[in-house]
Order: sequence, then structure tokens, then C-alpha cells
Amino acid sequence: MATDLRERLQAALGAAYRVERELGGGGMSRVFVAEEIRLGRRVVVKVLPPELAAGINAERFNREIQFSAALQHPHIVPLLAAGGEGDLFYYTMPLVEGESLRTRLSREGKLPVREAVRALREVADALAYAHARGVVHRDIKPDNVLVTDQHAVVTDFGVAKALSGSAGHSGLTSVGLALGTPAYMAPEQAAGDPRVDHRVDIYALGAMAYEMLAARPVFIHSSPHQVLAAHVTEPVEPITQHRPDLPAELADLVMRCLDKDPARRPQTAAEVRDALDAIATPGAGTLSTAQVKARLRRHRVRRLATAGLAVALVAGWWALRSRPGVTLDPDRVAVAPFDVLDPAHALWREGLVDVLSRSLDGAGPLRTVSPTLVVRRWSGRADPASAQALGRSTGARTVVFGGVLAAGADSVRLTATLLDAQSGSAFGEIELRDRSDRMDRLADSLTVGVLRELGRMRAIGVVRGTPLGSTSLPALKAFLQGEQFLRRSEWDSALVYHQRAIALDSGFALAWSHAGMAAGWQHAAWDSLSRTYKLHAGALNHDLAPRESLIVQAESLAAVVYAGPEQLAGRWWTFGRRLMTTLDEAVRRYPNDPELWYMLGDARYHAGGLAGVAPRAALEAFDRAIALDSAFTPAYIHAVQLALELDGAVAGRRYSEAFLAAGVRGSYAQTTQVLLELLDPGTREAAVTRLVDGGDQHLVKTVWMAISGWVDSAETLVLLLREQAARETTRGQPGNFISFALPAALAARGHVREAAQRLEVAPGTQGVAAFLAQLILLGAIPQDSADRLTREWTSRPGEGMLVAPPLLAARRDTAALVGVVRAMDEARRQPLPPTAPPVARDFIGYLTTASRAYLALARADSAQALRLFEALPDSACYGACGIDGLVHAQLLVARGRAADAARLLERPQVGHAPLLPVKVLRALERGRVHERLGNRDTALAAYAFVATAWANADPELTPYVDEARAGLARLGGEPKP
Repeated sequence: MATDLRERLQAALGAAYRVERELGGGGMSRVFVAEEIRLGRRVVVKVLPPELAAGINAERFNREIQFSAALQHPHIVPLLAAGGEGDLFYYTMPLVEGESLRTRLSREGKLPVREAVRALREVADALAYAHARGVVHRDIKPDNVLVTDQHAVVTDFGVAKALSGSAGHSGLTSVGLALGTPAYMAPEQAAGDPRVDHRVDIYALGAMAYEMLAARPVFIHSSPHQVLAAHVTEPVEPITQHRPDLPAELADLVMRCLDKDPARRPQTAAEVRDALDAIATPGAGTLSTAQVKARLRRHRVRRLATAGLAVALVAGWWALRSRPGVTLDPDRVAVAPFDVLDPAHALWREGLVDVLSRSLDGAGPLRTVSPTLVVRRWSGRADPASAQALGRSTGARTVVFGGVLAAGADSVRLTATLLDAQSGSAFGEIELRDRSDRMDRLADSLTVGVLRELGRMRAIGVVRGTPLGSTSLPALKAFLQGEQFLRRSEWDSALVYHQRAIALDSGFALAWSHAGMAAGWQHAAWDSLSRTYKLHAGALNHDLAPRESLIVQAESLAAVVYAGPEQLAGRWWTFGRRLMTTLDEAVRRYPNDPELWYMLGDARYHAGGLAGVAPRAALEAFDRAIALDSAFTPAYIHAVQLALELDGAVAGRRYSEAFLAAGVRGSYAQTTQVLLELLDPGTREAAVTRLVDGGDQHLVKTVWMAISGWVDSAETLVLLLREQAARETTRGQPGNFISFALPAALAARGHVREAAQRLEVAPGTQGVAAFLAQLILLGAIPQDSADRLTREWTSRPGEGMLVAPPLLAARRDTAALVGVVRAMDEARRQPLPPTAPPVARDFIGYLTTASRAYLALARADSAQALRLFEALPDSACYGACGIDGLVHAQLLVARGRAADAARLLERPQVGHAPLLPVKVLRALERGRVHERLGNRDTALAAYAFVATAWANADPELTPYVDEARAGLARLGGEPKP
């Protein structure tokens, strides 16, 4: 592979260069040394990885590189040239003798203060020069700083901008790619904010300084996505905790550079450079420990004196106040529902809350309270007392309230008051008139008026031109009506009104996005329409309020991620992590917004495994949404299922009852009512009979999904699916759903004989067959069933390839496995048909390596099998490799690597699948491993799950149930009731 790339690069460079060798340590790129023949000089050639090169516009890439190449500074390594096409893009720079700062840090750890300050000062000077010319680096890190002759020079200037600027509106950048390195990425950059500016370099410089001085990165986590999330959400430990001898001014400067709010960092690199100059000046900055302590003592004295004066002032202020108060955020605005007396304008009671809140949000420093939260907290009429109560309950210093009155046959009068909720006094009055069919114009005028009143006290910034991103009053009306249906989970009606809004204004991004959300909750046939709507919204994501822009960006990402890996291949995992980071940033910016917390919970539920997020975190996000607005019903739907799975029937009943009490309507209200009957032992059987007799397969599937993760002693799921299978057989209408669901449920509850008898070779049943292959390995499947399963599945040329290797390994059929491996090798050599999705090549590679691993296992070569399983990349495992992961973990345990096995078994699964039988075997292995490691609570939970799930299992599984119960007895626990 390296030789092929070198040859391709030489061909692309032509006769002007001679490629000599490849260098190591290139980070994301491949790095080569070449001789520029005409000038007789050696240069470095960096080649972009294919996943970044895909979709790049060559002309724009070269133009961006040329712009950066104009930088001429003693501490910047200049870019010389760039070129490429297809998936091969490169750029050249002079070969700098010396070593990278990364190499030095790896060798020496923390640097002496004077040397660190000198290097940081030179990097800051380079940044100040580049920023003044409009070039932002976006990837400052020790790897991109070279040390030569005791001076620091920065490399790869402008490359990140060239990548993002040349990728157009396709591929990664279409949904907000954040180029950079996780350990040094500013929060706004980690969130994929397209409006990042030069202050991301200041944050990265602070992160690099932290590592240079403390000999450790700012955040230490096990995975890149956790580091990204930490930059967005976690506080930075003071650097003095890791290096207490630092000069106070230097420590303060580093921590200011690492402020999560760009406005509180040093605002220019020149400011950082000048501060470092001052620190480096003798007597001013690089102080001895004694000097530092003396200065700290003086600071303490000044702080005590200042604190004493502040206490006196506060005491005097408090004594003068007639009543106590609370401190409210001066940048936070709550828009109360407007009083509307004319039924013809009733829509605008809450509609003006939506429109005005979204128009004001992000104007300068202003942040508005979520409309759903305002509607929930509002009580009474539009008067000062109610407005002040709203401000105090939401933390908003400014509250806008008012009314809409008819003013003649075709006119309307809008009045609004701005209230200081801290003091209870009004500081602005607005009155507007217009035609009743121009409420959009009135809303815009009201926005301008509110900003004008606030602007009398301080600068607010520019006014956005259109509320919610549409200038069409009919489109706004349709959208707002759809929002009311969406809050109640009436997806059919919500979709109709959002589609109407789109028809009236095809550029209405938020309507496209929420139409996609409504369609996504419909029957599976709507999935394609949902993706289309959300991706179209993403293409329109410009000139929106910050909150709405984040919603549209997250939904467009979700459309890509939820579609699965077919079109993304290995990038599926990258997009999943990007989705999580975007929504983590959204709730950080808007911590009291229930819709954003719901979206975060939904993303964690569907794709949390791509970012290492467990199901419990999804339930926690839904809980936060419900706590903020208990009437926002979408937050309950998956929460009901998760509560049943994680916490049992009592929790499931509590969420279900709250869901119905919140006013849910439509199909999910019916599903939840049925679910409550199934959770009651007194009504369970009657509910099953009525549900199956009703003939509504969609309702049966919805209920199945709701209870699929619930492990109950009555085996409700098995009861329901047996009845459904019997009815389908009687009607002569057996479907794929039952051919998968019933064997899976039976096997999960330990009824392996019946599961093996009922299992058919049909789409979707591969996972159950693979599980039964594991039980064949354990000797827990009767021989006749094992023979039939192996014969049927190994004869399937397509989906059988997913199941054949473990089945053949269970029978030690090495000859057949050799045939499978040969067939997979041949498939890899053949060109893919034009219709094949991008994931096909990766998947064939995955299956080939997995087949070789099972062949080694059949040959009793466990060492080779383990090496092959470890070679399987996570990014190539698309949900069909649960059995492979279990076998991999068992091999690790057999080699004495229990800790590695535990990490593998604790990795969240991709997608929230129903209770599959492999989950029980994984739980048994988790119990064994964690007991060995001394993790009592985790082992107890795992053993209890096995003992409960297989409480009525077939005799062949008795040894495993006994093992789980024995583990519980040793650890002092009991199975769940």
C-alpha cells in the first residue's frame, strides 16, 4: 500500500520532483521527502488521507493553498505548492531540519518555563501575523510546531481552511465537519460551528501551552469523542494543580486562553504574544518560587481588602432595598404568551412567542428562553406581576409581554411591554398597527422595537430580517399549527401542516426539518421521506437564529447517521460522533431547552454506540427534557421503552402514565394504553388477545418495540408473539416480522429448541442464527436442529455468509470454511457493481477477516483466531458482528486478558436493538469477567440479568443459569423480581 501510494505520488508530481522516502509521524496525512530537481532542494510532501480528499474541489483547494502560501514570516513554514485530483491531494513545504515539539515533549515531558515561554511567544507571533491577513490555522498542536536552532516555527498554516473551503457542499462538510485535533479543539470548533474565527487558534495555543508546562493534555479520556465532549462541557483543571511553581501571570494566561467562551479569551494572538513578552522580561514574569509566593501574599491582601469593601457595599445595598430579590441574567429574555381576544388571531397567542423568541435569540449577547418552557411556566394574563414571576422562574432579566387586539375590520393592534424582572418595573412600551394579514411584518417590527429599547442601555447588534427563516405569513401560520400537533405527538397532522408550510415557502428550512422529524415517527415507509426532508433543510441552513441553525444541523446529521452505514462506509462512525458533539454543544448553549434535550436523547438512543454512549445516558437526556417541559410529549416515547429495559415494570408504568397525562394523541396514545394493560398481571392476557385479534400489525410491532428489552417473569413478549404467529398462520399471512421476532424472543428467554425449530432462512434472521451458532459451540442445541441450521444457512450465497462461518466453526468443518474464505477472497478481487453501496467493500473485507478467524478457531488455533478478531476494525462492524464480539471477548479471557475483554463487552452496541439472545450470553460473560476483576456491582447486575432472562430456560441451558445464580450467591445478590 505504501509503495502504491509512493508511485501514485511520483506520477502526480511528475519529473520536477523525485520522491525519496516516507517519513513517520505525519498525523492524519502521509508524509514524504522529495527532491525538487531544478532547484536542488529537498521538500516535504504531505498527502491527504482519502476520506478527506473525497469530494474536494481541486481548483478551490489550490486557490486556498495559494492564499496561505503568501504568508512570509520567520516562524511560519511556508507552503510552496499544491496539487492533485481524484482522491490524491498533496501540498509541499521546505524540509526543516530539527524535530517536532511533539517529539521533544515525548522525550522530556514538561519544559522549563523560560523555554516554554519563548516557544509560545514565537508561535503567538506567527499567529498574530497570519490572523492579521485573514488566515486561521485551525490545527495548532505540538505536531505542527517544529523546533529548529532553539526556535519554534509553525507548519501546515491554512491547510484546514483549504480542506473545508474546497469541499463545497458535499461529503463531510455538508453537515458541519470540524477539522482539527480533538485534544486541542476549541468548544465552538468541536461543535462544528461554521462561524469559528481566529480565537480557536488562541484556545489551541492554550491547550498546547498546558501540555508543554504540565506534561499532560488538558483532558485525558479514552476516546477522541470523549475528549471533544470534555472541551465542550467539562471545566479545565487549573494548571497549577499539576505544576504549582508556575509564575502566576503565566498560569492565568494559559487558563484565560482555555476559556470555553471565546469572548472571555484574549481576543488576539498579539495580546497573547505581548503578555508572554511581559512574562519573559526579567523581573516581570519568570519569577522564582519565592517571588511567586510573595506576589501571591500581596494578592491575598488586596483580595481581602476588596472583599471587605464589596461586603460593605452589598450590605448597604441590601439594607436600602425594600425586599429581597434574585439575580437574573441580563442577557436572557423571556417572551410571554400574548393576550388575544379575537379568536381569529388565537394562533398568535403562542405563535408570537415562537417568532419573537427565535428572532431575538443570538442578536448580540441575547439568549431567549425556550418557547416550550415559557408556555409551560406561564400562568395568568399579560400583566407585570405574571411577567415578573415568569422572569424569576426562568432566570430572565427581561420579559416581553403584551396583547393582540382587533383594530377595525381588517387591522390589528399589537402592544408590548418590556419588564425588568429584577425590579418589577417596565422600561419600554411598544405599540404597532398593521393589516391583519401582515402579522409577519408586525412580528419583524416588534423585534426591531424590542432591540431598540434594549439598545438604549447597551449595544445589541444587528437585527435578523425574518423570523424563523420565512417571510410568508401563511407559511408561518401552517408551521406554527404543525408545531402544536408535534408537541402532542400527532405526527400525521404535524406532517400535513409542515408540508403545507413548505409548499407555501420552499426555502423554509425549519419547516423542512420538522417535517422530517414528523415523518420519521411514522411507519417505516416514511423513512426515506424523512431523510429527504432533513437533508434538504441542511442545504438551507443559513441566516437562521443560532438555536434553529443547531436544530437543522443536528437533524441533517441524524438523517445521514440513522440511514445506516450503506452510503458512508467507515465515515458512519465519524458522522455519529459529530451528531453527538453538535447536540452536546446545543444543550450547553441552551441548557433549559426541552426540545434540544429531547433531540440529544433521541440521538443517543439511535446512535449512541457510535460515540460510546450507553442507553442510560439517553434516558437521562429524556428525563431532562421532561423535567423542563412535561407537556412536550415526544420526549416520552423512547423513555418508556428505556425505563422498562433499564429499571423494570414499575418505572415503565410511571413513564407511560405520565405520557398519557401529558396529553399525547394519535397512535402512540393507543400503544401506551395497551402497554399499561400488558404491565398489569390482571389484564395482560386479555390485552394480548385483543391486540392480536385486532389485526393491526403496525400496532403489534410498536408494542413489540416498546417491550422488547423488558425481561419479566411472565415472558409477556413471548406470549404476545406466539399469539401473533398463531393468528398469522390461521390467516395464511405469515410475515418476515414474526419469522425474526418470535425466534429471537424465544432464544432470548432460553427456549432454544423452539427457537431453532421456528427459525427460517429469511431477511433479518441472521442475528438469531448467529446466536444459535454460539449455542451450538456450547453444545446447547439438539443435534438435529444444529444439523438443519447449518445445512440451510451455509447453502445461502448472500445473507448466509453472515452466519456460515460461526456455524461451520461450531462443527469444526475446516474444509467448508476454507471454501468460504476462498469465496470471500474472490469477492474482494471482483469489481463491485455500480449499484453497490460504498459500504460493500468494507463489509466484504470484514467478513473475509472474520471467516479466517473462525477457520483458525475450527483448527483450534486460538492465538491466530484472536489476532484476526483484533484486526477487525470497529468502523467496519455494522451491527451484524455481535456474535463476533462475544467470541473475541471469550478468546481474550482465555489468554488472561480479562481487562481487555471487559472493555470490549462494555462497549455500547450500535443502534438500540430489541432484546436479542446474544445479549444474554454477553451478560453471562460480563458477569464472569467483572467478578474476576473485582467489579462487584457490574458482575451482580450481569448475573441477575441472566438468571432472570433464562429463569424458564430449556434444560440445555441449566448449567449457565446455575452459574449465574451461583455468582449471585457468591456476591450476595438476587435476581430481579
